[in-house]
Amino acid sequence: MLTAAAVLVSGYHYGVEDMAVYLPAIKKLIHPELYPFDANFFLLYIRVTLFHQAVAGIVRTTHLPLPWVALLWHLTSIFLVLLGCLRLSRRCFAEPAANWAGVTLVAALFTLPVAGTALFIVDQHMHPRTLATAFLLFAMVDVLEWRPITLVWIFLAGLCHPTMTLYGTFHVAILGLARPIAQSAILFPAIPFSAPANPIWRQVMSHRDFQYPFRWAWYEWLGAVGPLAFLAYFASLARREGLAVLERICLRMVISTTLGILGAVILTEGFQSQTWARVEPMRVLHLTYVVFALISGGLLGKYVLRENWLRWAALFLPLSLTMFYFQRVEFPSSRHIEFPGAPSTNPWVQSFIWASNNTPRNALFALDPKYMDRPGEDFYGFRGFAERSALADNSKDTSVVEVFPELAWQWKLENDATANWAHFTAADFERLKSKYHVTWVILESPGAPGLNCPYKNSAVQVCQIP
Repeated sequence: MLTAAAVLVSGYHYGVEDMAVYLPAIKKLIHPELYPFDANFFLLYIRVTLFHQAVAGIVRTTHLPLPWVALLWHLTSIFLVLLGCLRLSRRCFAEPAANWAGVTLVAALFTLPVAGTALFIVDQHMHPRTLATAFLLFAMVDVLEWRPITLVWIFLAGLCHPTMTLYGTFHVAILGLARPIAQSAILFPAIPFSAPANPIWRQVMSHRDFQYPFRWAWYEWLGAVGPLAFLAYFASLARREGLAVLERICLRMVISTTLGILGAVILTEGFQSQTWARVEPMRVLHLTYVVFALISGGLLGKYVLRENWLRWAALFLPLSLTMFYFQRVEFPSSRHIEFPGAPSTNPWVQSFIWASNNTPRNALFALDPKYMDRPGEDFYGFRGFAERSALADNSKDTSVVEVFPELAWQWKLENDATANWAHFTAADFERLKSKYHVTWVILESPGAPGLNCPYKNSAVQVCQIP
């Protein structure tokens, strides 16, 4: 029931944000003939995770359509995250009201931004980070008694999302160590401190402020430090109440998160190298936010809500409606929950799907390099829906260049070729065709003269370069 309620609040969107990278990689594994020109901008991720292969394998084995597999993966991941929260809450509180209040608060706050990290607690779409978070919560429960299965959960999390597992393992290890401060040094991996960064990569990273803590706004730092202050207070409260496990979890999370923040500041600001910035060290806050929300809800359930349903309704109904409202603001041109098979109401997605059905598989497209940020686009990725190659964009492809700097030169050449997109003329489109063999473009209405545009809707049109 909480899984369903969480989706009703946070929504579900197929093909948005990080799925713009994951979806074409999965489709390429299923249909190798797709994306003949640009596969490196999404396929390199299969080097570091088995997520794409797992989803593609499920599609091939079950013969279910990929949109249904994505939805089922998302629901299963949410269920396991909530189960992990419930298991951890039961180690902290004896009262069922506290257990369920904690889990319910986490479910209501899935789309709460995690300080300045560009993360939510749980995304509104299929993401390997969600399943990795569930396995890390299982590991936190089992490490309290040093059960060997802890290593299994960490291994499974690593197969899903290596970087989030790195920070989650740090939290888990600090939670399990007898003397966490003295022994935490052994957890730092042997990564070079001075790997040279190429200049194009630096150009890309210069616009990704969330990677560098000193560029954060004051309220983002408040979001990083505030939960630590509350967790420290929760630890003192637990000590007075004789809740030893709760005290241990709160104190260890304060220690591990503080060490993680200090390490992130030193490594990203003191050693500005490709190696450290690529692993986004401030994302150590993600698991802290999950635990903070869980324990906050547990304490509210224990001392305030108890078994009074009016109090539960007074807290969770306004909170859920507020979170629902902000999701509608974020995705104004799309359905709140996008069920597989239902026609899209988003005009950009409609044009992408038309391109998939009516253009050759070897077609190469060009779009506004910031098309995902355009009003009404709602952060949908072109490649995942159109199943066609496209020149590099300046929205999601930059996150790929961040992780794989060897793509920086190709990204810059293709991105510079479309940099003045809003003022393109027929001659500019001819230049794209001559230099990069671009044959199709997607333009916002009213488009550009001299192009044959067989598809048009209220927002965009699909045009062929003659």
